[in-house]
Amino acid sequence: MTQPDALQQAATRLDAAVDALEDFLGQVFAEGGEGASVASLLEQVRFLTDERDRLLGELDAERARVRRLQAANDEVSDRLESAMGTLKDMLPAMSG
Repeated sequence: MTQPDALQQAATRLDAAVDALEDFLGQVFAEGGEGASVASLLEQVRFLTDERDRLLGELDAERARVRRLQAANDEVSDRLESAMGTLKDMLPAMSG
């Protein structure tokens, strides 16, 4: 999974969780608080907190992955530049 895909999926899940909370709160306020208990509100808060923590973990993992990929890219780039320099140095000897 690529970083943009993982981040997009995480953002989509967060949006869905926020939408669910908005729907729930809309029901609470539309009913004047009837039918909504403190326990159910606390459960929603726990769910959203768990989701946030999970998403933060995924984000941290993706950031670490990006750093590793950038380091690997830098190393490969340096090696390619070195190889190209060596080939350029050898080219006049091969032509003559």
